[in-house]
Amino acid sequence: MTLQTRSAPATSLPVSRRLARGAVEFLPPFVVALLILPFVIEHGKLFPWHPSTIDLQVYVYAVKDMLAGKDILATTTPGWGLYFIYPPIAAILMTPLAFGPYWFWQVVWTGGLVWAQQSVLKRCGAPRGWRLGLIGIAVVLAVEPIRTTLGYGQVNTILMALVIADLLPDPPGERRRIPQGTLIGLAAAIKLTPALFVIFMFLIGKRRAAITAIISFAVFTAIGAIFLFRETVIFFGGLSGGDTRTASPLYAGNQSLLGVFFRLGDSSRITTLLGLAVAAILAVLGCLVAAHWWRVGEKVFAVAIVGLTTCLASPLSWTHHYVWILPLAMAVLSAGVPRWARYLGGFWVIWVCVCLPLALLPYGDGRERQYDFLQEVVANLGPVLGVTLLVGLAWQLAGSTRTQLA
Repeated sequence: MTLQTRSAPATSLPVSRRLARGAVEFLPPFVVALLILPFVIEHGKLFPWHPSTIDLQVYVYAVKDMLAGKDILATTTPGWGLYFIYPPIAAILMTPLAFGPYWFWQVVWTGGLVWAQQSVLKRCGAPRGWRLGLIGIAVVLAVEPIRTTLGYGQVNTILMALVIADLLPDPPGERRRIPQGTLIGLAAAIKLTPALFVIFMFLIGKRRAAITAIISFAVFTAIGAIFLFRETVIFFGGLSGGDTRTASPLYAGNQSLLGVFFRLGDSSRITTLLGLAVAAILAVLGCLVAAHWWRVGEKVFAVAIVGLTTCLASPLSWTHHYVWILPLAMAVLSAGVPRWARYLGGFWVIWVCVCLPLALLPYGDGRERQYDFLQEVVANLGPVLGVTLLVGLAWQLAGSTRTQLA
């Protein structure tokens, strides 16, 4: 039985049973998430309950500055000095964060992230009911990108859930209330990396959905420009000039391909351009490979490949951006995936979950320049595993194509 096999549609169940099942699936990981939240990021407290959700704090400060007529791109948080680095439409969509106590939004945001995580699991074939609840607890505790996204109050898991809801509806064949592609366009408008799924949709023949995603992205971005025109122009102009307003790609927590180039090479413009060029080639390769696996029926594997390719190809991908390791963990359980890819992909899943680069290595302030051989292995093995998986899948696909043509 493949991961795409589903049980009877939820809509066929009575409302009371659907609510009961939803509670069993959601509440256990949600409660565990609330309990561990103060311990995930430093300076959190359990009594009184005060998690250090520093990225959620950035969102709140940016929204309040926006409503006060201030420049959200100049917003910084006290103590940490973090900037709001998202497109202006993200701040507009987050407007409700300006109202109500902060602890309330910490609880609600955590609930949204857990809901997103559970949505991804069930759409990727996880068993429903109490077993999904237990799997959710394990994910909260053991999967570093999911756990730290919760701890920071980040948005990564929610964006992944939007993309997967667009591509893997539950149950299959259900009538869509929102045109396919709309949610991917929304996710890309909030954070640009999901835009790679537009190319993927063109490759798998979902041309209308891909066009819908482009329109959705344009509409949401235009809304941001209507209300925050100056900030929208500055944001996209800064990107075109290479200004990410965040840490250097050298940082050990940056598990993108460009980070590997910086740590093994230098920080020169030539290294940057070479790293970005290889990343662009890898992005195309990932989409082509994923399109093949989609066509042969391994849709969870295909979506995971594209999601993880966005992490590898992006100039900056912190460890908590790798939430896409979750659908890969589900996909490598499928017998339809080649055995070698299941083993390699499974090892990559474990490596990302353990997050040894931040657990074992000194980092920041250029310490990465002093790494010895073993430290370089720890810092860069994650992206190397990802590239090896993609290149191996591409080589196998090319070999099978040559055989068919012979």
